[in-house]
Amino acid sequence: MKSNLLMISMVLANFSVNSIFAEETLQMNLQSQVQAKLNDDEFIKLTRNEEWNPAETAIIVCDVWDYHHCLNAVKRLDEFAPRLNQVLAAAREQGVTIIHSPSDCMPAYQKHPARLRAIKAPQADYQPSEIKAWCSVIPSEERAVYPIDQSDGGEDDDPKEHARWAEHLKRLGRNPGMPWQRQSDHIEIDDAKDFLSDRGDEVWNILEERGIKNVILTGVHVNMCVIGRPFGLRQMARNGKNVVLMRDMTDAMYNPKRWPYVSHHEGTQRIISHIEKYVCPTVTSDQILGGEAFQFADLNTNNTPATENKNDYWKLIQIPNQQDYGAQDNEDVWLRCVVRIPLKLEYHTLELDVNSANDTVRAWMNGQEMPLASRSKDGHTIRFRLPAAALNDGEENLIVINQRVKQADRQGFRTAPVLLSNSRNLNLAGRWQMQISDDQSLANMPLPAKFGTSTDIVYAPPEELWTPRALTRINEFTPGIEGPACDGDGNIYAVNYQEQGTIGRIRPDGAGEVFVKLPEGSIGNGIRFGSQHQFFVADYTGHNILSVDLKSKKTTVFAHEAKMNQPNDLAIAPDGTLYASDPNWSEGTGQLWKITPSGKVTLLAKEMGTTNGIEVSPNGKILYVNESKQLNVWAFDIAADGSISNKRLLRKFEDHGFDGMRCDVDGNLYVTRYGKGTVVKLSPQGEVLREIPVLGAKPSNICFGGPDGCTAYVTEVEFQRLVEFRVDLPGRSWQRK
Repeated sequence: MKSNLLMISMVLANFSVNSIFAEETLQMNLQSQVQAKLNDDEFIKLTRNEEWNPAETAIIVCDVWDYHHCLNAVKRLDEFAPRLNQVLAAAREQGVTIIHSPSDCMPAYQKHPARLRAIKAPQADYQPSEIKAWCSVIPSEERAVYPIDQSDGGEDDDPKEHARWAEHLKRLGRNPGMPWQRQSDHIEIDDAKDFLSDRGDEVWNILEERGIKNVILTGVHVNMCVIGRPFGLRQMARNGKNVVLMRDMTDAMYNPKRWPYVSHHEGTQRIISHIEKYVCPTVTSDQILGGEAFQFADLNTNNTPATENKNDYWKLIQIPNQQDYGAQDNEDVWLRCVVRIPLKLEYHTLELDVNSANDTVRAWMNGQEMPLASRSKDGHTIRFRLPAAALNDGEENLIVINQRVKQADRQGFRTAPVLLSNSRNLNLAGRWQMQISDDQSLANMPLPAKFGTSTDIVYAPPEELWTPRALTRINEFTPGIEGPACDGDGNIYAVNYQEQGTIGRIRPDGAGEVFVKLPEGSIGNGIRFGSQHQFFVADYTGHNILSVDLKSKKTTVFAHEAKMNQPNDLAIAPDGTLYASDPNWSEGTGQLWKITPSGKVTLLAKEMGTTNGIEVSPNGKILYVNESKQLNVWAFDIAADGSISNKRLLRKFEDHGFDGMRCDVDGNLYVTRYGKGTVVKLSPQGEVLREIPVLGAKPSNICFGGPDGCTAYVTEVEFQRLVEFRVDLPGRSWQRK
């Protein structure tokens, strides 16, 4: 936590820099959608104006190929690509980095200067986990219902026209299914400045080498490649870039003959709306070029086809369930989901357990039928073995289960299928898609699952340990973001959400709301839960420790001490005693205070350095305190009456500041390194065990939560957001609940 004076100085400094470069900055108007209330389905549109430094900005041109298997897709690309080229030329002139990413086309550019430039970019110090992989879903999307069915590939050609187009591609010597070989001639590549790469790790290296913070995605197709590629929207968002979609320089692969039976352009708009709600904001090309945003000539044309049976589509269901499928006896019920299997996992043996007494059950992976491996003695558990050739390592895999309904099993699976391997099992409980049909082609999709799937049926093993991911969007908090603390339901509470003087409540999927506004003049910093019904807040402007009732949201003054400089971070002992750090930033000094469960305040230590992060050991016998300016971490013994003694140096660092810290159940101490952009894990003896990057230079505090207490949440000031990563042991305060 920095003092008010320092924060004002930082704001003025930023204002001065922005004023100097005002004529050179990009004026961006970001459009997003947020829930009106945390648990409501209603969303409202928000716009936010930002000034971007062109030198810290890149535009990625995704899959603007020379040919495509869908003729209508080619026609739509030909319509907007000249405008996109104008955008790139104008942005390049202003100093924006242009990265051309026509996937599968790198052989055509082996000696191109832009390709060689991309290859030569040095490997970044930090390489995100799975940055080379397709990404089909991020946590914020898990609460969404995907708005279209793209599992047929999205091709919307007239069948006769499509056949003629396929023949034309053959005559050109192209594969009608994958005819692209180069980027479209509509898009110019600057030999001296641009980059060419379709690899996620190479693109990441380029961004890091050039200090790119802001990324604009353009190109096709927004519901497949633009959002899912290793360099796409999801990967950029979860790995911390300030990413946006240029919504008028894109198109979707959507067939109006599929659910929800709307026009092609309406289908595209529904995907863009999904992105604004759950992935990232959007912008338009006129923000680079001026004038008006681009519109397709037939934008308002209603090309919605008549359909005789609008029940012939995949419906979302929950498994396990007690819901009647709605099928009659001897009708076929098809169920499907998609499983992502990371490259690093060892799946030498892969089997699927399905709990059903129905002897007609069959299963497929990626269109290949799984042979029956065994059946339990009671006949209720059927085990299928995966054909080795069917598995797509490191990618999405389609699992389809079919059974012919009998009177006794109309209500589906009462336990969820389980994917078994030699290294770990994956329970497939949650949302699946279901369809009643005698169409045997439903055992597969016309294209790989990563292209055809929707976000609501994707399963994956837990995230790797120590892998940082952005949980909330950039600038959802103010620069005063601090706290944080978790309740028993996994919600994260952090101060200064949307505006100063608030406390935000953030769900584990990243959705947030203002939970409470503090009394006039109060601004919070550290937060600690005293019970499942109450948490405490250090109010540094009011010299208070506030108490907030979780149910009523009533805020009261639990303790007040006018002699405090500014109560900063809080720690809580097993007996309910609170400890508060109390820095004086201007003088580089600090104090420590004890607050009893009755609210009595006692000064424990004075004439220390700038006391900041504070924590109690799991056994309640040691108090840890760090000094931000002096770079020390101290330990004290805690007596039975809460007093402290035996001050000793646990660890001294040579550079960068400190802020908040927390213990895990083994007493290891996690300390945020403000200015370095990491969290350091120290043993109880002060040994550095690990250092974890947090996608921003200024982590201010940390807490533990999640279903098992093994998710660390970090408040990060540079981008004013929450960042999360998984750890190996639960946090101490999580266990205490």
